[in-house]
Amino acid sequence: MAPPILLSPTSTLLISSAFTTSYVASVYLLPHTRIQLSPPQPSVPPVDLAAGAAPSPTADATAIPPPPPDRHRDRNHPAVIRARLCAVSLSSLTSALSIPYIIRYFSTSSSPPPLPPLHRLLGFALPSTLKQLGTLIALPLGLTASLFAGSLYITWLCGGMPGQRHWSWRGAKAEYGGWEGVRNLVVGPLTEEIVFRSCIVAVSALAGLSKKQIVFLSPLYFGIAHVHHAYETYVAGGRTKQALTRGVLQTTFQFTYTTLFGWYATFLYLRTGSLLPPFLAHSYCNLMGLPPLHWALLEFPERKLSLWGTYLAGIATFIYGFWRWTEPALYGGSAWWW
Repeated sequence: MAPPILLSPTSTLLISSAFTTSYVASVYLLPHTRIQLSPPQPSVPPVDLAAGAAPSPTADATAIPPPPPDRHRDRNHPAVIRARLCAVSLSSLTSALSIPYIIRYFSTSSSPPPLPPLHRLLGFALPSTLKQLGTLIALPLGLTASLFAGSLYITWLCGGMPGQRHWSWRGAKAEYGGWEGVRNLVVGPLTEEIVFRSCIVAVSALAGLSKKQIVFLSPLYFGIAHVHHAYETYVAGGRTKQALTRGVLQTTFQFTYTTLFGWYATFLYLRTGSLLPPFLAHSYCNLMGLPPLHWALLEFPERKLSLWGTYLAGIATFIYGFWRWTEPALYGGSAWWW
């Protein structure tokens, strides 16, 4: 049964744009969330005291000390990450909690029908049994992982799988246990999925958009929300023409990639009716990164056949399970798949 039509397309456009603007603006509104890059400092030639050279008084007088740590803050600086995580968490929570009031205010019906509780409307509800929860985790995550079968094989060839020679708990903790790991694997995916899946899909469905329109149009907000990275690349590159070009190219690619992922994540959300599968898929994609097939073919030329075979087998598995493993009946039905 299709959701009731309570919002107009224009209202949905304005609301979704407001959610997107709020999320991105929260990253820049406060001073602690902004990056701050110091200009390059002139270098002072080192003095070899062991060779008997005396330090030059003029060198000491003109030497410019390095900037304080707080004067150089890129997007990976711990203080910037912490501030931004707080900002986007607050923005996401505000967007989610505002949904009932937005629907009431913009509703096209004078007596709108009752809606499901907010936690169900936004896909926060979890299955009542461990078996159902396991299915909700395993099948969509397995579907996502199948696309990275080749990447996992490359990791195994490099000895980077758990238990292999180049893997250690200390190394894994150093790479994923810090603030960058919290941002990339937990808070970033969770807050983005709340805004760009839970909230925007809800208002889109209540405006009468079809499933196809929701899958292919709503992720455009998700892609647009990453365009601001062009500015950060430009600033980090010294505000040069080359930095601007690099920022535009990188952001164009990122917009394409995030929009494609948004199609898939929205499909998972509509089919399962839960935010958990797209969140796990988002986190897993951030963990794996882009498939390094070109590098692997150069590094392991003797494994060319098995590399291609693994990637193709993963793609075939993904195609096979795309509809079968996301069948709403497996998850007790979905309010968004009518």
